[in-house]
Amino acid sequence: MNGLRMRRLGSGFTLVELMVSMAILVLLLVVLVSITDATRKTWSYTSGKIEQFHDAREAFESITRKLSQATLNTYWDYDNPLTPTRYLRQSELRFISGDATTLTGSSTCPTHAVFFQAPLGYAVDTTRFSDLDNLLNTWGYYVQFGSDKPSWPPFIQNMGTIQERYRFRVMELMEPSDSLTLYTYTSGTNGSGAAKNLSYNTIEWFTTPFNGTSPYTAATRPVRVLAENIIALVLLPKLTSGDQAAGNPAQSISSYTDASLAPSYLYDSTVANSDNCLNTKNQLPAVVQVTMVAVDEMTYGRYQSMQPAGVMPSDLGLSSLFKSVGSTTDASVPGYAQDLQTLQNTLTKYKINYRVFTTNVSLKTAKWSRAQTN
Repeated sequence: MNGLRMRRLGSGFTLVELMVSMAILVLLLVVLVSITDATRKTWSYTSGKIEQFHDAREAFESITRKLSQATLNTYWDYDNPLTPTRYLRQSELRFISGDATTLTGSSTCPTHAVFFQAPLGYAVDTTRFSDLDNLLNTWGYYVQFGSDKPSWPPFIQNMGTIQERYRFRVMELMEPSDSLTLYTYTSGTNGSGAAKNLSYNTIEWFTTPFNGTSPYTAATRPVRVLAENIIALVLLPKLTSGDQAAGNPAQSISSYTDASLAPSYLYDSTVANSDNCLNTKNQLPAVVQVTMVAVDEMTYGRYQSMQPAGVMPSDLGLSSLFKSVGSTTDASVPGYAQDLQTLQNTLTKYKINYRVFTTNVSLKTAKWSRAQTN
């Protein structure tokens, strides 16, 4: 009897039981590994998406924040200081936005650009101009396609073995207060005694620092890269919803649309309009709709590697998009909405990951008025 009890106590698992147990353990390990791998991929993908567009998000916030501070500092003054007949709204400051190729004169600058003055307090000589946070600056933004070589340190540029990276980048023009050239063109009087600000309507006030021409040089050109892989910047100046709804009874216009103020996206504070409700002369737009399209490095880098070196890709169709506002809501009607949808479809076609940032920016100092004379 004791011998039978000892044999029962010393018995173990059978070979079949061990094999079944091992199979279950292996199955559990496979499931656990699969779950862990799926979690890792999801984490990596999400983290990658966040990191890919982190710089773009910061650039977008910087653009909208500084654009909201644009100013014209308008005032009422004689139409002619020698033979005055009436008061006009005037300003020595300027605001312009529209087709970037036209404004910058460069075919490598697609979509739109904007240039303006704002009290941003940026100066090169921080010793003389310290604590003056409201100094006036000329500022601007535009997209440009090109090489990253200009940003290389000198010792790398001389190596000659580094391959250049051609990308779209959003650029920031920052003319310092202590080198401001604006008033050279807009203040004082011309040879006939008339005020310059009444007649000056060209664009040297921003093309001088943009091009690095005197008093600037190529080395002191106040332009920097704000963010990489930004392929489109679209700027649409608009009336407020109240001004749109008010229309213009004098011209039997019951209401305006988002496309009324700048139908071709061009807004120039030196240009007058016969419709007093749309007169941009020495006025800031009350609202600017800002749209920015960013692509990620991995998918765009693959696409760019298949393009001719140093040539702005034509397959994306950027040179023909965002020329006319048209419809801002219906993608089936030619205009902003259709152009944006076309660009998104093109990026999807070439398997380029992208993100669209859009917001309406209220310009703080804009005081839209239908009265131009007094």
